[in-house]
Amino acid sequence: MYRFAPVAAWFVALGSLAHAQTVDFELRTYPLCPIVFAGGSARTPAPGVPARQFVTIQNGSKRTAAAVTFQQTVSQGSKTGIVAIERVAIVIPPGEKRRVSMAVADMSGRLESARQSGESPGRPVLSVVAVEFLDGTGWNAPTGTGAAAAKE
Repeated sequence: MYRFAPVAAWFVALGSLAHAQTVDFELRTYPLCPIVFAGGSARTPAPGVPARQFVTIQNGSKRTAAAVTFQQTVSQGSKTGIVAIERVAIVIPPGEKRRVSMAVADMSGRLESARQSGESPGRPVLSVVAVEFLDGTGWNAPTGTGAAAAKE
């Protein structure tokens, strides 16, 4: 029985890779955000893990970052909803770039339901909403009307 376990595991892994979702996120950065996206895309799937993708970020501040919180949103008509929030603990010295892996929510169901309801689904957006520094300080994205001023 144990002879077939590696073969079965291989087929399960192959099947999950075949259904890997690659989401084309719009990368947004808030004004004065100390962490910026350094790569042009968040589409690179993490190998062997279909629900995770890589994104490259850069610390633009003069302090060492200890953690970054990402937010995934998608708009449906005139409403924008938060799909997922993930905190990634990673030490990034000033000026350094790091490639991080993050969980990606299943957007296909949300986008399809928007299409079926006759509304045009918006493009999923990935943004940095909070940064924690090693010195105990932090940065948070603006809320309210300032949140709408996020730029690419």
